[in-house]
Amino acid sequence: MLNLMKSEQYRFVRAKSYYYTGLIYILLIAAATIGLKVVAQSDSSFPYANEQFLYMNVLSMMPVIFVLLFIFPLILMGEDRSVLKNTVAYGYSRQTIYNGKLLITLAGFILFSLVLVVVSVLIASTMVSKDEPTLAQYLSKLLNLLPIMTAGITTYFCLASIMKKNVRLVIMFQVIQFFPYFVLGYLQGRFSWAKWLRDHQPVYYLLNAYEEMTYPAWETWAVGGSYTLVFYLLGLYLFTKEEF
Repeated sequence: MLNLMKSEQYRFVRAKSYYYTGLIYILLIAAATIGLKVVAQSDSSFPYANEQFLYMNVLSMMPVIFVLLFIFPLILMGEDRSVLKNTVAYGYSRQTIYNGKLLITLAGFILFSLVLVVVSVLIASTMVSKDEPTLAQYLSKLLNLLPIMTAGITTYFCLASIMKKNVRLVIMFQVIQFFPYFVLGYLQGRFSWAKWLRDHQPVYYLLNAYEEMTYPAWETWAVGGSYTLVFYLLGLYLFTKEEF
């Protein structure tokens, strides 16, 4: 399995989409920071040229980032599907192939996230007013969202193992992750259980990431871990039944 993971790692780090995506995110953060700085310099009464407002804007983009997570699984499960038959022919089991690709994808995403967090903190600390408590809260919220993002990666990976069309992949992901949240939101006025279920959907934590936490920190890990386990097992099962 280690040889397979080395091969997949080589493919992953050579994917241009990985670096283009990171560059776009960095440019967006830099543009938002520069915008705040310019407005603050032209208007001394502008109250939002600070880390708190910038970090709130970054956190408010989490639902969009969640949808765009498909970029990572497709690096190894997109065009790479055409050579999966050859990988199986080398003697690797489908379970080994699936686990190896998923682990490399998750590792690549975590590294990507760490770089973006460091860049966002550095940009904010050099261009807007500092606020140490705000920084601590920002990092804490990002850490608590990690299992939710991991669940998103695992869900996309599960879908990518059996679906070839990227558009269908994104649509199905939104049906799985977003549709139940809005349906439960509609039903919460009629059924008490609907509100509880809605407030424990992964999307709930993303849509409310920029607000004050009203739930225990372990909750996102429990919800994210549950979704990750379910879609990992489902994806592994479907992948072993897939014909290449």
